[in-house]
Amino acid sequence: MENGVTDRLWDKAVQEFIAACRQENLSDITLNHKALDNGQQVLAVSAMYLSRKDRSVPVGFRWTASKSGPAAEVYVGKAKAPAGLELDGLFRLALRAGLWKERRHVAFALLAVTDIHSKADGVRGRLELEYLKVLAGEGSVAQARELTLQTLNDLAYLYGARAAYGTP
Repeated sequence: MENGVTDRLWDKAVQEFIAACRQENLSDITLNHKALDNGQQVLAVSAMYLSRKDRSVPVGFRWTASKSGPAAEVYVGKAKAPAGLELDGLFRLALRAGLWKERRHVAFALLAVTDIHSKADGVRGRLELEYLKVLAGEGSVAQARELTLQTLNDLAYLYGARAAYGTP
């Protein structure tokens, strides 16, 4: 199993995910699954943005329930907005989070989190399939899903900008 998964590290999509994790202003990048009401598993991303005043602020991409179904949103601290906002909308989100002077940095951190989510979602399907081919038996789908999530989190930790450069 190790050889197939290790070979996957050189896959273009995995390299794009690794590159997306190398954001200077993000630390503690974590990916997790969330089960929706319809049983579907979706991917969420959370990270910490370090402000100029050395304050750590949670940022991320998550899914919420709405009347029309699952809705993607980005958040900074307690402020949240629908995902897919233009740069101006991200600036307003930074204002609501109390980070107006750093609005440009916060906006780019949110774009980075969205990019990480997009790249991870693309890698997740192929990596789960790779694990499913190797695993057999009862519970292999859940086990493949957990191994995939663990692999993505390990890559985010290992190749994240703060971990790569040894800064706290």
